[in-house]
Amino acid sequence: MLKPGSDLSRIKKDLAGFKCVRDFDVEGFLREDAIPFEKAHKSRTYLVVKKRPRNQDLAILGYFSLAISRMRISKGVSRSKVRKLNGIGEKRDVPCYLIGQLGKNDEYSGDIDGNRLISYAMSFLQNGHEQLGGRFVRVDCRDVTALCKFYERNGFTSYQKDRESNLIQSVRYF
Repeated sequence: MLKPGSDLSRIKKDLAGFKCVRDFDVEGFLREDAIPFEKAHKSRTYLVVKKRPRNQDLAILGYFSLAISRMRISKGVSRSKVRKLNGIGEKRDVPCYLIGQLGKNDEYSGDIDGNRLISYAMSFLQNGHEQLGGRFVRVDCRDVTALCKFYERNGFTSYQKDRESNLIQSVRYF
């Protein structure tokens, strides 16, 4: 979270060094949207960093962004799955936590893996769950087999494809 008095020019400089050629949305979000989303309280972005050798600059290994969201469950999802997502009743608009972005810096890809980023994100969300409630975490990803399998290995189950974004929506229960 941005602290009052944070040096925005330094933060922007550090963010500009983040590279992710496999997914320019991941790179673009961190460089262009993370700070405005933070200021608007739409999400919180957490950086995984290490100090660079021989200087004081920080190297961004990866990051994740968390938000409160909702999941609109499409009509094709079974009633039993709707009840499981909702907990009570059969409303098709269900509150959830969202891992909105998750990415590794190409320059430091060997220093951290995606499983560790998911683990960090889930530890923050687990804390929120214990304090506030909530039944599940949602991730939205492109319909790419390797990406979907990555989230499955990390405990997420694919539920539906969002009609507007064309992204696969997967959930993980607490």
